[in-house]
Amino acid sequence: MKVSYSWLSDFIDIKSIDPKDLVDKLTMSGLEVEELIIKEKVENVVFGKVLEKVKHPDADKLSICKVYDGLETYQVICGAANVEAGQIVPFAKIGAKLPIGLKIKKAKIRGVESYGMICSAAELGLEEKSDGIMVLNVSEDKLGENVSDYLGLEDVILDISITPNRADCLSIYGVAREISALYNLPLKNKTYNLTEVEENAAEYKKVEVKDKDKCPIYLGRIIKDVRIKESPIWMQNRLRSVGVRPINNVVDITNYVLFEYGQPLHTFDMSKLQGNVIIRTAKPGEKIITLDGKERELKDYMLVIADEEKVVAVAGIMGGEHSGICDETKDVFLECAYFKPESIRVTARRLGMQTDSSYRFERGIDKGNVFNMVDYAAFLLQEYADGKVLKGVLSNDYDEVKPVKVSFNLSKVNKLLGTDIKAEEAKNILERLQFKVHSQNDNDYEVEVPTHRVDVERWVDIAEEIARIYGYEKIETTIPEIKADSRQAPLFLKVQREVRESLKTLGFYEAINFSFMNDDFLAKFDDKEKFVYLKNPLSEDMNALRTYVFPGLVANTVGNIRQGFGQGRFFELANVFVKTSEDKLPEQKLHLALSITDEFWPLSWSAKDKIEPFYYLKGIVENIFLNYKLKPRFEKCDKVFLHPGKSAYLVCDGETVGFMGELHPDIIEYLDIDKNIFIAEIFFEKVVKLIESNKIQYKKFSVFPSVTKDLSVVVGKNVYVDDMIESIEKMSNLIDSVVLYDVYQGDKIGVDKISLTFRIYFSSIERTLTDEETNNLLEKIIDDLKEKFGAELR
Repeated sequence: MKVSYSWLSDFIDIKSIDPKDLVDKLTMSGLEVEELIIKEKVENVVFGKVLEKVKHPDADKLSICKVYDGLETYQVICGAANVEAGQIVPFAKIGAKLPIGLKIKKAKIRGVESYGMICSAAELGLEEKSDGIMVLNVSEDKLGENVSDYLGLEDVILDISITPNRADCLSIYGVAREISALYNLPLKNKTYNLTEVEENAAEYKKVEVKDKDKCPIYLGRIIKDVRIKESPIWMQNRLRSVGVRPINNVVDITNYVLFEYGQPLHTFDMSKLQGNVIIRTAKPGEKIITLDGKERELKDYMLVIADEEKVVAVAGIMGGEHSGICDETKDVFLECAYFKPESIRVTARRLGMQTDSSYRFERGIDKGNVFNMVDYAAFLLQEYADGKVLKGVLSNDYDEVKPVKVSFNLSKVNKLLGTDIKAEEAKNILERLQFKVHSQNDNDYEVEVPTHRVDVERWVDIAEEIARIYGYEKIETTIPEIKADSRQAPLFLKVQREVRESLKTLGFYEAINFSFMNDDFLAKFDDKEKFVYLKNPLSEDMNALRTYVFPGLVANTVGNIRQGFGQGRFFELANVFVKTSEDKLPEQKLHLALSITDEFWPLSWSAKDKIEPFYYLKGIVENIFLNYKLKPRFEKCDKVFLHPGKSAYLVCDGETVGFMGELHPDIIEYLDIDKNIFIAEIFFEKVVKLIESNKIQYKKFSVFPSVTKDLSVVVGKNVYVDDMIESIEKMSNLIDSVVLYDVYQGDKIGVDKISLTFRIYFSSIERTLTDEETNNLLEKIIDDLKEKFGAELR
């Protein structure tokens, strides 16, 4: 945002401040000055009168003009289409050096000599581009005088980068307020005398706000009998200094108030408003042609200004072409409002519009200043458009604007900043920033935050304000004293760290995705009734909070596959959110998700046998549990988004703690990819609770030789192997462990049958086992498996 010294001088004694010092102080306080432009007085550019204009004999677009400066007449070649005899113009004599770097010399153009230049606003550095020369509305008494003061050519311009949180500095007054605090200088406030006529505004219009949530405050004034004309030159100069092109007095006044105080305004031609002014959301399919000449189709959540027949403006963004100010306008309806930032931001993005008004409304304007601004703008229309201000402000039933109150502890602030700022100095800094400070004791304070500081909500914000004005450069660099802490990290954090490191070691990449995704995509994996929707999403593709973590990994994997990288192995440890009820906050839980594709293993001459991805992922999941002495069971899964034959619930101590499997072919088809994706989702908080309650018992190891027996049995395909292993292990304390090491299916054993081969390890801590003992145990195992699972010895 551009800020001019001459405009700042209305509010503060800016001339006493060196521009370079100001640049340093503003930048260090958080308002980064990107450019300092020092505009020096332009010599030899004077008021001149065009006495005569004739066509150039050898150029269709050039004119030969006679320009009089009060003493002499000069022949000047001019290419502007709008030059006419009788005009008073800025005339650059030979020797003048224009702000754009052009030095005026005697020239011969198409055989005709020229002794100067009639200047446009762009050539004088007032605009980036001009359509023609400047025509000045002054008397002939000024002929020959330098135009520099009249046009404000001598000035200092600061181009400041305003961060999104500092909406209070998106105005000349806001920056002046900041400078006042930095230099401890008094801030001047403008006074004005608004005169109302006896005629009552309420006799003509009423204001109806139908969506108070999106429009908490709406004020209107009626100004009659305005005269549309040029703005006064000082106002034009100031608007040009901040990059705004003057249009006419009514439009310029709204722009002037916007840049001076940061309050967006809009003016409607009263003759084009039918009935009352209504603030509502758009109706489905409703359209408006905005001031830029484009037709916009509105959505039903977009706030609009309407009369009783049609939409006349997109609230807070841009007015409609039909109701705009024109040369014939006589009566004006002046709008001054506070719109909810979220509403304006969403509408502006959906419509692809960003205006100076929306830019400020999105970030938050001074809610407490709208009442003053509607009167100030009405005063300017009275003063510079000859308008008659009708009695009364039209408004909705708004709530009282109350300042936010924040408590802070000075010792805590000093500890955070590494300073020793005394109470008196801290109080002085805050009062310079227009905060009201109430002392509760020597250390504790309550602060009333001014309504323009929408970014200050917590004690740390107060600490930042103190540090900014105190000066970051004054804060000494010190090495913090950190006491050694012998306590172990909480188990919850310890397990998180260990799992992350373990998965990275196994070749998985950690992903960090947004918590919000498109609800239609998430609905492929869960019910929409469980979703928590965002009121103000960044985009339509990020409108709901995730209920599982793995969909983000699926999106990552799909993106990689489409870019030709199909071997990615990803994991993410992050929160999910599940709606509980409409009036309560959602449940937030930590989940661990993993994903691989069927090409997860890199091609290699040494890896000829393809590893089955489902079992690879199953092994990874088992490894996570076994690291903490937990033994998961894999039970039949009914998740509709998973392949029915390649999926499982993860069950531990009778509790479901996750699921895993291959994505259903229908999902793969929806994703439009040619590779299968395998995912796992572990309910991390449940697992950590199991780890906490799991008591690891010491088991003596045997010094005697162990005995190994293999057992092959045939069972039905619907039998769980885990159940069989568990049953075998419970048969005797002489059974050390059981491993499934071979599986066979084929015609020899029947269509619905499967052959399983277990290797059973026997050992005793007291003696060497005999063959008779182990054979007897094996017989008992066979009988038990036959009884419980219908197993047949193969």
